[in-house]
Amino acid sequence: MDATPSFNAAAEDLAALAWLHEAERDVETLTRLHAAGFPEGLSLADPEAPPRVAMGEALQVIGRVPGHDRPSLEDDLAADYAGIYLTHALRASPYESVWRDEEKLMMQGPSFAVRDRYHAHGLAAADWRRMADDHVSNELAFLSYLLSRGDVEEARRFIEEHLLQWLPSFAERVTARASTRFYAALASLTLHVIENLHRQLRAIH
Repeated sequence: MDATPSFNAAAEDLAALAWLHEAERDVETLTRLHAAGFPEGLSLADPEAPPRVAMGEALQVIGRVPGHDRPSLEDDLAADYAGIYLTHALRASPYESVWRDEEKLMMQGPSFAVRDRYHAHGLAAADWRRMADDHVSNELAFLSYLLSRGDVEEARRFIEEHLLQWLPSFAERVTARASTRFYAALASLTLHVIENLHRQLRAIH
């Protein structure tokens, strides 16, 4: 069935968050993103919710940084991105398996479980060797796809069986350990959006 307008908007929210988690974004890109209405335009973020407010404030600060201070800010953002998504220096892995596997290893059961879910819908991670199936960006993108198709029941199950099983721990740790306001806000905002969406989907059934 076709997605309702509200869930089309939710799908766009998730696609935007998936894009932010997917790769490092520079100061100019983040400044343009804020100018385009992020995070104010997020349909799944409550206007007065602390995570949305924190993201707006973080992007405002980034946009006001003078040109001569931008290299330092770029370095800070790059270090945080690497610490979360590449080197795991923050011990806040963006992979579901690391949080749910007893030995805290990547590419374990949860990764293959979400791969099976993708395949059931004719989808596959773009490059699982670079970014495993259970990376937060891939999971958000899949959820966005489900909502865009109007598959709200499958979306609810995916949130309950996967994202809500590990995203709260990821968000809590990133928020506590990130050195930049932007990445702390991104983690908490992502969790806020997923929890809001879950409540909406549960209300349908």
